Amino acid sequence: MLANITPHGTHEWVERISEHELPALCSTIREIEKISKDDISSLARLGQTVLHDHALTTAILKVANSAGYMGRNPVTTVSRASVVLGLNRIKNICITAKMLSSLLKNRKLTPGVYERLLRLMAQSFHAGMIARMMMQDYEEDVQEEAFIAALLNRFGESAFWSMGGPVTVELDKLLRQKPFARHNDVAYIVLQTLGTTFEDMSLGLASSWNMGSVLISSLEEPELRTPELRCVNLAVKMSAALANPNHSRSELDKLLTEIADLTKWDKRDLLARVEQCSEETIELLRTYGAGVLTRYISHESISHADKEAEPVAEELSDQALQLRILREMAFLPNENADFNLVVQTALEGIHRGIRMRRTIVFLKSRERGCLMPRFISSSDFTQIKREFVVSLSGSSNVFTYVLNSRQPVWIDNLNAPKWRAYLDSSLRQQVSDDGFFIAPIIWGKHCVGLFYADRKDPSDRAAHPPLSEDDFMAFTLFAQQTNICFSLIIKNAER
Repeated sequence: MLANITPHGTHEWVERISEHELPALCSTIREIEKISKDDISSLARLGQTVLHDHALTTAILKVANSAGYMGRNPVTTVSRASVVLGLNRIKNICITAKMLSSLLKNRKLTPGVYERLLRLMAQSFHAGMIARMMMQDYEEDVQEEAFIAALLNRFGESAFWSMGGPVTVELDKLLRQKPFARHNDVAYIVLQTLGTTFEDMSLGLASSWNMGSVLISSLEEPELRTPELRCVNLAVKMSAALANPNHSRSELDKLLTEIADLTKWDKRDLLARVEQCSEETIELLRTYGAGVLTRYISHESISHADKEAEPVAEELSDQALQLRILREMAFLPNENADFNLVVQTALEGIHRGIRMRRTIVFLKSRERGCLMPRFISSSDFTQIKREFVVSLSGSSNVFTYVLNSRQPVWIDNLNAPKWRAYLDSSLRQQVSDDGFFIAPIIWGKHCVGLFYADRKDPSDRAAHPPLSEDDFMAFTLFAQQTNICFSLIIKNAER
């Protein structure tokens, strides 16, 4: 019933948006922010968060390979993109892609509310790009913090309009009655209607969703004079001025002067940079699949703003994708790759290249005497981590069989005489009834774990193609390439 009651006050709105309107976006952002603070397991956990979301994986790779991000050889895997671009940049691509898709998916908005949402989202994206441009003489991590802080500065307002419903229609009508109202007057109307301001809503969401200190500081104390916060504040104001067809030239000129003073750029040079930034914003929005927003980015003096977007990434067949990922893996030993990166890249190859719904890397735990699921690409990640633990004591099972034989196996029939004794009732609850693959992971002279893959997906009842001989051959090849990588890494370390 809560979803049918109009909230009143900041806390109620934050709770409504987090738990009822955008719960998937909330959990994704919280998880990605947590990942970025954990240097040890960040790459593996990023894969676990991203890979089962096909749309998000596609967006990451398209943006990573776009001209604005990658001026070198294309990347094929999220693992590789994370290494080349850095986790902070990948984190922001994830957040941006998820935010755009989540806020734009409600097609039941009234035309007025929908247009208001589109304008605001375009303006926010433009602000992020302007902020990054202004910070281009700073370290990349600082640029990324400024980008995400400017992008999400008005997130509370965007989230509100995206939810739709009578309260958004009512507020839209009230605001349209005063199209030239000053900011303070608009804030008063919003406060009277919602019991909070959009600024407080944005701050509440940023704090609740752990969105980062720069964003929170920019909302709590927007007038602080640190370069990052000044940059965010000016970028938000500049994008708003450019988005307003009735903006005054004096206001725009004042903003340009402030930005020129902050960046130490010549004003004429700054104008050229702003124009180029608008072009890049349009192209990047198209890359994210949010081309609907581009018409709200200022096209002033941009002669080719309406050109068709060039294709960013070709659509690869499964075999071509497998080959590219295997080729990436072949170069990992010469790039000082560690165990985690090799395993995560192979996991991604199996998950995406062979279209396996659940791909798991089990590693031995001597303390617990079992195989633990350490790397997981599946929609039911949490359940697998909690329940799919394989004992190494007692009677033999199919997992200990592969550990001892060091040979990959394809269990295509759980009741076949060869395998019946190797699958007890507890294992049968975890593995797929339609069959699964297992292969050994060998480090030096020791079998330290196993690859496991199947097409079981509790969250998707649609029929999936049965496992085939080609699938098993590809799975085996990824496992073999993993073990070759480990062998070469060990040899390089011994030199």
